[in-house]
Amino acid sequence: MSIDKKYILAGAIASSIMLHTGMTTAFAATEYKVITADAVNFRSGPSTSYSSLGSFNKGDKVEYLGTSGSWVKVKYNNKTGYVYGSYVGNYATITQYVTATTLNVRSGAGTSYSVLGSLSKGTKVEVISTTNGWSKISYNGSTGYVSSQYLSDNTTSTNTTTKYVTATTLNVRSGAGTSYSVLGSLSKGTKVEVISTTNGWSKINYNGSIGYVSSQYLSSSSTDSSTSTTSSSVNKVISLAKSLLGKSYVWGAQGPSTFDCSGFTYYVFKNAANITLPRVSQDQSTYGTYVSKSNLKVGDLVFFDTNGANDGNVSHVGIYLGNNQFIHASSSKGKVVISEMSSYYSGAYVNARRVL
Repeated sequence: MSIDKKYILAGAIASSIMLHTGMTTAFAATEYKVITADAVNFRSGPSTSYSSLGSFNKGDKVEYLGTSGSWVKVKYNNKTGYVYGSYVGNYATITQYVTATTLNVRSGAGTSYSVLGSLSKGTKVEVISTTNGWSKISYNGSTGYVSSQYLSDNTTSTNTTTKYVTATTLNVRSGAGTSYSVLGSLSKGTKVEVISTTNGWSKINYNGSIGYVSSQYLSSSSTDSSTSTTSSSVNKVISLAKSLLGKSYVWGAQGPSTFDCSGFTYYVFKNAANITLPRVSQDQSTYGTYVSKSNLKVGDLVFFDTNGANDGNVSHVGIYLGNNQFIHASSSKGKVVISEMSSYYSGAYVNARRVL
């Protein structure tokens, strides 16, 4: 065989190897990210000192190539460059929940990979992609892999129980006991998903993770009869509201001398209970916890449709005083008054919300 023929044969073998390698690479999954802010610079290197190749708009889809410090390397319109990591998010992730008691998070898609950590039952995870029974997820600011069979599309399959907070403020802790650190707090009436209860402590879903609260401050009902309606905060709200009787009604006003209906409730709850309600009655009618008309308590917000149709659209709000009475800034009376929830207002009644 001549030298030329040897080179031709060697070249053919090399080409075959390269072709085989190329075909393998072609099947690798492409990962995408999304730009999360407007007017984000696309730079030629991982620093603000590098030139700008252009800019991205919020929602732009980019191909993810890797990271360099706090910068993300991406490909867009056949250009390769860098974007600051704070402006890049996961693209088309799916929210799922852990169904196993403890689920290992691994560095790769298989049990042979190292364990990065674990997730508790009920934990919410963002799934980036799923292949061959393994899900790639967002984990501690990076990515990890979990077995897909232990993830569910909703929390109901994790056998959680819905309960409601009865305390004015309930601490959420990192463990089942007062010696554990406080992760945050829940206000009265907040709905929680309880995963399990042991020795007076309830394990709950909290901000996409796990927390613990004292079980004695949870109720199966959104209205807890054991909670007194004559609490200090309720008394302060009613006292301040009554002190404003006779103040003039002015559309758009929110105190301290003139009010419209939602301006009145906004002012009273802000100054008496340090609760900042939405400013308009329609938005206030979705704040807090729903209360049926038969379960009204002193301090509840009551809402009405005073435009005549009573088709469920809220146009007026007041504060329930008990005994079928409520206090409100009335446009027809031109001032803050106490009215009966009968005849006209009974027909105009829409709903009620509890925020205390």
